[in-house]
Amino acid sequence: MKTVLLTAFFSIAATTFAQTGKKKVGYSTLKTFYIDINNDSKTDTIILSSSIPGKTAFNQIAILMSGAKRTFFKAKDQWAEIQPEFLTANKSLVASKNIFIKKTKLHSVIILSGGTDGAGYGGEFSIINIENNNIKMVFDYSSGESAGSISVDVEIPIKLIDLEKNDRLCFVYSEYGEFYKSVNGGQIGTYHPFFVFTVDDDCRYSEALSKTYNEKHYVYVDPKHMGKIEIFYPDDKKLRPRLWKGKGK
Repeated sequence: MKTVLLTAFFSIAATTFAQTGKKKVGYSTLKTFYIDINNDSKTDTIILSSSIPGKTAFNQIAILMSGAKRTFFKAKDQWAEIQPEFLTANKSLVASKNIFIKKTKLHSVIILSGGTDGAGYGGEFSIINIENNNIKMVFDYSSGESAGSISVDVEIPIKLIDLEKNDRLCFVYSEYGEFYKSVNGGQIGTYHPFFVFTVDDDCRYSEALSKTYNEKHYVYVDPKHMGKIEIFYPDDKKLRPRLWKGKGK
């Protein structure tokens, strides 16, 4: 009964009007999820809602979790469906195209995405970290925004994975590249590496983990030389790309 009452109260709160200057913006509930987020054997509630009329996109997430204050986050632009390749390659705790949830003994991580536009640019991409009953938006970038030394454009989200086997999840993504020359056995194209962010309350880009991941799955190039090299992409997809050593190199 307690869970039902809390859920009802929270649903009302999620659909009430928010004061914005002299205008009131109404949020309509899009989807509701019931899940134990913080491993305390109690059912928590997540509500996705929208003030965007006539769209399936949404721009607010509300989290009601035992042991924490009721928490709302609003999109800078909007969220929609997460890229399908990411949902296929990663297992979520909920069956949804709009939200991805994964947890370990250490923390829980929620992913929201604005998708990718027709030109291949990533929309707003957001990560919420839940740890020690603290709920925090730790990653929230749109195309071209800076995160320290790199410009973030989450065009191809790859993995949410425990790379160091310590129950700390890491987010891996890449960007679209292009082929511009055909050679025997493959194509020559741009360098578009994997970027690794450690998901914690800071969620910073990890050069060390990115280097290790690229060495294992792709090619690693010192960031200072990224714009000066070409990559050979074999037609045989079983072979890994490599630095191109053709004419002029």
